[in-house]
Amino acid sequence: MVAVLLCVAATSAAACSAGGPERSTTLLRVLMTDDWVTGPFVDAVRSFERDHPTVRVVIEKGPISLLTDAVRAGISSGAPPDVVQSHAYSAAGQGLAQPLDDLWAAHLDPAEFFPGAVEDVTWAGHRYGVPLDANALVLLYNADLLRQAGVAPPGPDMTFAQFEALTRALTTSDGQRRGFVVPNSTWWTYGWIRANGGETVDVGADGAPALALDSPAVVQAVSFLSGLIDKGYAFPPRAADSHTGDAVALFASGAAAIHASGSWDLVTLRQLVPQTDFRVALLPRGLAGAGGGSALGGSSMWVPQKAEHRDLAFAFMTHLIADANALRLAKEEGRLPVRPRVFADPFFANPDMQVFLEQLRTARPPKLGAFDQPSQQFTAALDDVFRVGGADPTSALHQAQVRSLAMSKP
Repeated sequence: MVAVLLCVAATSAAACSAGGPERSTTLLRVLMTDDWVTGPFVDAVRSFERDHPTVRVVIEKGPISLLTDAVRAGISSGAPPDVVQSHAYSAAGQGLAQPLDDLWAAHLDPAEFFPGAVEDVTWAGHRYGVPLDANALVLLYNADLLRQAGVAPPGPDMTFAQFEALTRALTTSDGQRRGFVVPNSTWWTYGWIRANGGETVDVGADGAPALALDSPAVVQAVSFLSGLIDKGYAFPPRAADSHTGDAVALFASGAAAIHASGSWDLVTLRQLVPQTDFRVALLPRGLAGAGGGSALGGSSMWVPQKAEHRDLAFAFMTHLIADANALRLAKEEGRLPVRPRVFADPFFANPDMQVFLEQLRTARPPKLGAFDQPSQQFTAALDDVFRVGGADPTSALHQAQVRSLAMSKP
């Protein structure tokens, strides 16, 4: 699987050649997902090389589904990459990442970052990487349709009950237009669970999971979403393997008046349908008005076990998130900064970005993804629930909890 990864030299084609660089040059191998090797990223790499004249950065990229296997193979052979982009907490949970607590203590202040971004690099009380970019699940709404229906837009203190009333008011009698659309996405659903004050798993100081797939707050959030589908106020996922792209299509066409997503979809929608007035709002608060959280998107970078250039790798990661680089990535690609201070730039002064800033303060990463079997059981339960006439959420989530616990027994 490592063979499918592409090698892209940031400044020197010789770095990928058989002859290699000059003997005095240090190679720093960086493994990225396909969509990250773009102009702003490559320019940041080049500026790092200018600051480190004896270093050449070799960028390897590939599908996110293959990165973990590539790193495992590299560790096994004794030649892992020096830096990997994905989620540091998940890599740490799988025993792939090196702890970097000493480098954090010397060079970074966790108080400078969004709390969820720090959580994305933390496992069992230790830090294993550096946050790279951030995003959060928020509400995107078609302001034109809301005006036509004569309803007020979502407010900052909207509850689940008020959100249901809004989706009902936006749903036409023939069902051709509905107030909302529910995709099949565990990350997406986790945002609503956090908005209801819930959590799917708590990770202990030893890295062991305390699963909560059938906890009251989780069941309430999933039941609320399935209820919108059953009442005809929301489109269900189109199929068991339906993804958020299906939801975006319904929203872009005007069939759905509200969609929940991140800033990447907002950029896409305004390009696809520039005549439509798309706006942004915070996720509603839970059934009792509690919660107010969301799912954290984005990614982090980490240093694999057995990587040779630990200190240099850390310097590279911190260079990528320097304010100037973070600002350019936000302006050109919609990748939001991991430090709140960058939002002081005038670029973020518009109301939409201020909503993202507020939501990022409460967004957290879905750490259930670090545990394969519970994550698969949770996904299967959502597949069963999020369809018209689907499974009872209480029963489906309880079964997922029981099966996950049984699989985790020695």
